[in-house]
Amino acid sequence: MAGAKKKTKPAKKQSQSKQGKDLNEMTVAIQSLDGKRFKVKLPIRIAVIVLSVIALSWFFEGCRQIKAGITLAHVAVLFGGTVSTLFLLWLQAFWIYVEEKSKGTLKRKVVHFDKLEEYWLEGKKEQRK
Repeated sequence: MAGAKKKTKPAKKQSQSKQGKDLNEMTVAIQSLDGKRFKVKLPIRIAVIVLSVIALSWFFEGCRQIKAGITLAHVAVLFGGTVSTLFLLWLQAFWIYVEEKSKGTLKRKVVHFDKLEEYWLEGKKEQRK
């Protein structure tokens, strides 16, 4: 049996990060009350992105109109474009925050978004009753 090969078990693959930390111990899954991850549907995302582009174009149109001359209508277009752009960007930031939190990959906590999510989940809990 001089040429017989020994059977060895394959080495156990360790899951470690670049810093040498064990990834299995670091995983944290934060999920909503019903155990499902938060996910915004694609048609809603697309609609909000389209609305954001339109709102941003209103902002730039308002800037052009203000340069031509200041009237109440010009100020209204600028104000409406600014407010709607900021709101839609804030909404998208909230969605991203909640999705990252539900996946467990959240890097920074935003107290305002946490309070809003808590309020939103309370409303959903009351609707189920």
